[in-house]
Amino acid sequence: MSLAAETEALRRRLGALADEADADLERRYALRPLPGERPGPYRRMRKRIGRLLRRLGLRATTPPEPWDPGLKHVPRSEAATPVVIWALGTDRETLRTACRRLAAQLAERPDLSPVLVTDVADFAFFSRLGWLVEYVPALAAPAARYAERKQRHLARRYAGAPALPVSAGLGEESRLEELLLG
Repeated sequence: MSLAAETEALRRRLGALADEADADLERRYALRPLPGERPGPYRRMRKRIGRLLRRLGLRATTPPEPWDPGLKHVPRSEAATPVVIWALGTDRETLRTACRRLAAQLAERPDLSPVLVTDVADFAFFSRLGWLVEYVPALAAPAARYAERKQRHLARRYAGAPALPVSAGLGEESRLEELLLG
């Protein structure tokens, strides 16, 4: 299978996973309240009191921060677009080789923030790359569904972001730009 076909298949799979994501889980752990949801009486009262205190100048206003896929110690643009690198089921050495090559290609693009989705626990190596890592562990029987649920959650969280298979870093020729745009 060609790299372009593999990338397109991954994006279709991630789209299907995002559509199957657990809405209750998303609602429970939402970074912000979902539109159309009415908060309870306690939350409404706190908001009113907060507005009054801000109007009187007794409380500073802090705007909510958007989800930032970058790391604070890595020099990247604050408006960097996340690029999801899907590497589930890849062995450690192959993953390291692919990550080194992708890191060299992505170093030229400070407007992109790599997010590695993996089941390999090699955090010291990934930390040196400066990438955000979404770890999806392979667990035994009673918790086996956790990995599936987390994959759906990550597909929903990074919906709309360009996704690349880990094999994009294994190819000899660099076609990263056309894969990101395609």
